[in-house]
Amino acid sequence: MSNPKPFTIDIPQASIDGILGKVQAYEWHEMPEVEEGDRWLYGSDMSYMKELCAYWTDKFDWRKAETLLNSYPQFIATVDEQDIHFLHVRGSGSNPEVVLMTHGWPGSIFEFYGVIDRLAHPERFGGDADDGLTLVIPSLPGYGFSGKPKRPIGPRGTAALWNKLMRNVLGYDNYIAQGGDWGSAVSGWIAHDHSLTRGGGCKALHYNMYGVYAPVPPETDEEKAWAKNADKIRRREFGYFYLQSTKPQTLSYALMDSPVGVAAWIVEKFHTWSDRRGPDGSEHIENTFSKDQLLTNIMIYLVTRSFNTATWFYRGFRDERSNFMDPGVTIDLPTGIAAFPRELIPFPPRSMVEKVYNVVRWTDFDRGGHFAAMETNEVFANEVLAFVRGLKTGA
Repeated sequence: MSNPKPFTIDIPQASIDGILGKVQAYEWHEMPEVEEGDRWLYGSDMSYMKELCAYWTDKFDWRKAETLLNSYPQFIATVDEQDIHFLHVRGSGSNPEVVLMTHGWPGSIFEFYGVIDRLAHPERFGGDADDGLTLVIPSLPGYGFSGKPKRPIGPRGTAALWNKLMRNVLGYDNYIAQGGDWGSAVSGWIAHDHSLTRGGGCKALHYNMYGVYAPVPPETDEEKAWAKNADKIRRREFGYFYLQSTKPQTLSYALMDSPVGVAAWIVEKFHTWSDRRGPDGSEHIENTFSKDQLLTNIMIYLVTRSFNTATWFYRGFRDERSNFMDPGVTIDLPTGIAAFPRELIPFPPRSMVEKVYNVVRWTDFDRGGHFAAMETNEVFANEVLAFVRGLKTGA
């Protein structure tokens, strides 16, 4: 263990110039003709990628993004020989609850930048200062500014690291775990392995994606329909998952030297997994994310050269076999569910989730997708605040 050391992002200009030079030099190739309909049908739309790359080289300002990323206190601590980068934002009020928030792939800590102030300092947005939360937001092992593990580590191993970070490094006897994507799997294993009742520090759980499953067979017609639809989505969308969870190193040789390749690999997921509906009924990625947001997230992978080790997390998941809990196991911690309609795989019916989790709050939303914090900002923040407030009041 090590004491946290303050950390500031300061990327050498030569690294930025090298990335932009490769973007400018990229040799474009072919794309299948799409006469009408979805231009993303075969993967990232080349016309949009050309538009994004032109903006990247002509208008995107990494130093402006870097200043934003440095606007919250961040640190590096070593836990079990793994360097962990994290934000640590202390909340308003006399005794703020502590929430551990974990991102996923192909995201980063940047996913949470639109909600940090709303969660830590709700009084700035018309709320009550006593609802403020102290936030700990780590970068997953091998992601961004965290250290690169020697071998793949998955969500269950990360859960153990996070619990030690919270209790042994930061001194928090109890905390609430929150997450989506890999963050939901990490948070689920924290609730399973490191709850207060098991000698850990986790006292409650909040999901915006279903994290850790139990092998519960669907029984009702609604549950069976959900399982059938989930299987259909996996067959259509999980090519990336099977590759990254089996042979991620092979993929790395194609993408580690290609900023455009990394951008296309990541942007396609932001397009497919988000709620792209605009007020006029159109669907476009920039109804949800600006080019600056997309490129800031992409650049975190590029400036840290972490695309490779980030994909290792999938192989770590496979090696740990950490997709299912043991049969009959339940999570008794108070659990909140935030179900956003454009999540890649929607939440199972509540009847199915409650066979495993102690659900005390379930909220269905009209808008939002996989990157809920980044997509909905105020909506996501208010949901987390309401969940924590309910824990304190028993409501």
